[in-house]
Amino acid sequence: MKTKLKYGENPHQKATAKSGATTDALALAKFKREDGSMFVGEETSWISITDLGRLLQVVERFAAAYRKNIGGALPCVAAVVKHGSPCGAAFGEDSERVVQNAWQGNPQAAFGGFLIVTFPFTSKIVDALTKSNGGRMPFLSGVAAPTFLKGVTGKIGAKSKETHFISNKALAKIPAKISSLPEIKSVRDYVLEQTAPQFVPEFENMEYHGPALSEEEKKQIFADLSLAYAVCSASTSNTVSLVKGGVLLGNAVGQQKRVGSARLALRLAEECGHETKGAVAVSDSYFPFPDGVEALAEGGVRTIFATSGSVRDAEVFARAKELGIGMFTVSDKVGRMFAGH
Repeated sequence: MKTKLKYGENPHQKATAKSGATTDALALAKFKREDGSMFVGEETSWISITDLGRLLQVVERFAAAYRKNIGGALPCVAAVVKHGSPCGAAFGEDSERVVQNAWQGNPQAAFGGFLIVTFPFTSKIVDALTKSNGGRMPFLSGVAAPTFLKGVTGKIGAKSKETHFISNKALAKIPAKISSLPEIKSVRDYVLEQTAPQFVPEFENMEYHGPALSEEEKKQIFADLSLAYAVCSASTSNTVSLVKGGVLLGNAVGQQKRVGSARLALRLAEECGHETKGAVAVSDSYFPFPDGVEALAEGGVRTIFATSGSVRDAEVFARAKELGIGMFTVSDKVGRMFAGH
């Protein structure tokens, strides 16, 4: 089925969307507005659709990594994407605190972004967001949730008329498998198609360089790395993502040099008032030089997950050990997380 969209990436671009039959519980066609109509339609722009796609990658990849590395019931998750990359994300047992942490990760970047939550969107969630934004409900281009409390969107204010409020009950119980649908892109006279990335890290079985970790330390580190992986793999490369205590502190996306991503992630965290000492970092590919690891060490990062494959791997790992940083690694051919090309 072919659907006309509001416009493309820019208002002067025309756009359409095509869909087909699917068994995917998180398919876009299964997200509905409050009046029961489909999310994708003439009121929807290209960017709103692609931002929702990235949000779904964040929550399903976090769920997959959390199940593999921690197990048990999934915690509450919230994330914000703007212009194709996450700028806020958090997990925890308290849904109100989780949505606050997701917003406060980087409030300026999140302004006008698309929010997703894996728990009901209620008056308490609106109040939590309002409190986290200095007493005013933040402006969001969209909100996706399993359900909305009846009448809650009217509580948000005049700007809510510009916001997409869409629900899909499957968000309350994220499917066990991540999407395997192929990715398609056109370049001039060619149409490119590739398989969807299926890599989900399992830290316990990875090569590890660094100080010994207790079981309790592993549990917290693996949980934080699970979120950092989900964010990093759903961001435009090159990316370094910082997480601490279940909260995304800084997400440096679209950089051409790895050390630049590391420094930018720390700077973004500092600008937002976050303490990075004890944080974990995920890089979407290997560090070609020790400088990226050194930059993260200066910011107090304790653990890194990155791929291996550089001719300077031994030098990078040795430097990390000198700095007291633990590094989990997997071959770049297996676990590279490039996206957005």
